[in-house]
Amino acid sequence: MDKLSQLPDELLVKVLSFLPTKDAVSTSILSMRWKSLWMWLPKLEFDYSCYSESRGQELARFISLNLPVHKAPAIESLSLKFRYGLNGSIEPEDIDFWVSLAIYKNVRELCLKLFYFGERQTKLPSSLYICKSIVILTLKDEILVDVPGTVCLPSLKTLFLRRVTYSDENSLQRLLSNCPVLEDLFVERDKIDNLGKMSVIVKSLQRLTLKMSIACDLDGLMMNTPSLKYLKVTDERLDSHGDSDSPQYAYSFEAMPKLEEADFVLTFQNIKKCCRSFTSVKRLSLCLGVYKEESLYHEGLVFNQLEHLKICSCDSDWSILLARLLRDSPNLRDLETYVIEDHPNRRVNLPNHWDNQLNCVPKCLLSSLETFHWSDMYGLLHNQMDVAKYILRNARCLKSATISFPTTYAQETIDEMIEELSLSFRGPETCQVFFD
Repeated sequence: MDKLSQLPDELLVKVLSFLPTKDAVSTSILSMRWKSLWMWLPKLEFDYSCYSESRGQELARFISLNLPVHKAPAIESLSLKFRYGLNGSIEPEDIDFWVSLAIYKNVRELCLKLFYFGERQTKLPSSLYICKSIVILTLKDEILVDVPGTVCLPSLKTLFLRRVTYSDENSLQRLLSNCPVLEDLFVERDKIDNLGKMSVIVKSLQRLTLKMSIACDLDGLMMNTPSLKYLKVTDERLDSHGDSDSPQYAYSFEAMPKLEEADFVLTFQNIKKCCRSFTSVKRLSLCLGVYKEESLYHEGLVFNQLEHLKICSCDSDWSILLARLLRDSPNLRDLETYVIEDHPNRRVNLPNHWDNQLNCVPKCLLSSLETFHWSDMYGLLHNQMDVAKYILRNARCLKSATISFPTTYAQETIDEMIEELSLSFRGPETCQVFFD
């Protein structure tokens, strides 16, 4: 007998747990000793997304035969990834059966990624919505979230919903309202999914990521998340009327006093109504696409806790926003400027709004800013070059500054810009300045 087979079953199962499920199952042909060892695995992953229809049918039969007699006392994790053929080699009823079995076996983590049932979306068993054991739930693509009247997920801490469809406008909030310990929520929308106005009211929530793409239909977003520490909102839907105050783009954010990090990628949005909700942030990333100056926040806000600021330079008035944030962030330590590749104005020589924004040097430049990083600076654009020169000239406490240029620029052009920027630098002698 080989040395590996002499190990106790518990240790062999531990070894098998590091393998993909299909590889662990294949060890059953080694000997009678190995035949059923994989049946003790607490984590199972079945992926049909790359199989032919006939192989998919074989896999479905295999799961239906073996999952009911699986020997692990509890299923810690079950992942099902299925792409269906035109004839539907896997039926929604199969998914219903397997999920029900996992719930019966006290599953802690469930991941479902389903494609192409034709016109039939997968409706999950009602037992899922009253499962006491589940801690992490991931639902992706062709799934119908049909939340029953009775719902309670007392252990759910992480919920990931990507491109699913909801049975009605209130389904999402009805689900969220019955997750008393939910801490991490991800919602991605890219089609008409029946939500309309979106509400996120969760007192326990600490991390929230919302993503709405161009195809998404949204009447508004309302949030009440007082425990939130991290927020990311990506909304790139286009307003065909160019009206940044349009009610279909209304944001309503209640106070978030514990918020430490926020990341916004918004197009044609009015942020002045929600800025007061995240004045406590320590880290802030902003890309506001193309917008109107009157949509920005106005006087009276101070970001006393803000230490790290990252801002995209792809729109017409980005420098106005940067000037206001520098003025209103007295303790800023790190500043990074970047550009998102597919945003339309990233290479346009837009009007320069920088010169008339600051009547005195912001406090953060004089006393706290230590690092300045600008990636892909289009130095031939005045609205970018002037900003960079101002910061290099006035930042008195800089420890390092790094500016990189697009690879499309000729070396001669880059050398001219480096010389111009170098002549603007007035920081301490100990500051390290890098050009790339």
